[in-house]
Amino acid sequence: MSRLTSKPVSVLRTTDPVNGPKQALEIIHADKILERYQRILIKPNYVNNSDPSTGVTTDPRVVRGIVEYLLEHGWSNSEFAVGEGGMASFNTIETFQKVGLTDELKGYGVKLIDLNAEPHVEVKIEGGRSLKSVKVARSFTEYDCILSVPKLKVHCWSLSTLSMKNMMGGILPKGIMHDDLAQKIVDLNRAFGPELTVIDGILGCQRHELACDPIASNVIIAGEDFVATDAIGSFLMGLCPDDVPYLALAKKAGLGENDLDKIDYIGETISLLRKHYKM
Repeated sequence: MSRLTSKPVSVLRTTDPVNGPKQALEIIHADKILERYQRILIKPNYVNNSDPSTGVTTDPRVVRGIVEYLLEHGWSNSEFAVGEGGMASFNTIETFQKVGLTDELKGYGVKLIDLNAEPHVEVKIEGGRSLKSVKVARSFTEYDCILSVPKLKVHCWSLSTLSMKNMMGGILPKGIMHDDLAQKIVDLNRAFGPELTVIDGILGCQRHELACDPIASNVIIAGEDFVATDAIGSFLMGLCPDDVPYLALAKKAGLGENDLDKIDYIGETISLLRKHYKM
């Protein structure tokens, strides 16, 4: 299904974690989007070191698919990197190894960055209502394109945790977000909203963001509008985007579109892919 709009979102039914992301990116002509930027930071979700089979963490094969897409479209491995900063109790580099990312990217020459270990710089957030400034990893300021690669997951506080909430991996301390979470997610994305999103929904996570209760959704979602991609992801988990506070606030702030009737999604009819994740 396709509707005319300036920023389409691809919704691809797939069980292929490598070629699926490539196809989803091709559908929205991501190469044309990315040519506006100089350096790309791929930001998966490795909040902890749970095995990807749990649905908690991004499948490293999805990251490999994105890396291969970039290389196939003329990017050099010196022009992009993979960065994450998970929970403070986990060593990010060790997490990369345990979840299989290090092995999956072996031979590609891609730099892996522990965002928690980097120097952090204070950045004022123009228009921030609850979050006026934030300390972000240096890479968040040095790379001009953030490519967010979250999991399709529910969250006990924000209802869904997708591309926008994934940006928390670049800040310290992360605990500053927990009060007035929805507004702070929006404020953070005012300054560091991703330029491109690929949601790994082949295997999702229900009940709780760390519950390790996987559910097969067999979908990859890709788009430039991070509000729209998160809205579709939320819908596919059985949520109503208008009921997800950070999505409603993000639309009100002019960051993107959360009205499904106004989002141009290309690919599968989303009502046919919808499941009702347990909360």
